[in-house]
Amino acid sequence: MKHDIETREDIIEFVNAFYGNMKPDDLVGHIFLEVEQVDFAKHLPKMYDFWEMLLLDGSNYRGAPMQPHFRVNEKTPLTPAHFDRWLEMFKETIDSLFEGPKAEEAKSKAFNIASTWSYKLEYLRKL
Repeated sequence: MKHDIETREDIIEFVNAFYGNMKPDDLVGHIFLEVEQVDFAKHLPKMYDFWEMLLLDGSNYRGAPMQPHFRVNEKTPLTPAHFDRWLEMFKETIDSLFEGPKAEEAKSKAFNIASTWSYKLEYLRKL
């Protein structure tokens, strides 16, 4: 039986699973691996803090999460299809590991992030 997202360890579990699944993905994986050449040893702890802040009122996250996406978008356009795939993979990861109100909240927040950021980057491309 699955449980809800309750602890930082739960956040670490889904973030690690999500990025593990995303790396080999044909649409979004190359952005992390080739375009940005993300150092996951540095990136993942930031993502733990980010999602802990959003879901469990954590206070460790420091940063402007949109800024790196602006830089990536300058190198290779991030399209609505990228955000749709990111969201699909995020939901699949959460659903495979957890169930409950916090799991639903995580998916809702991911939807809001994907929608907002996709819109902003699409708008910038039209300027």
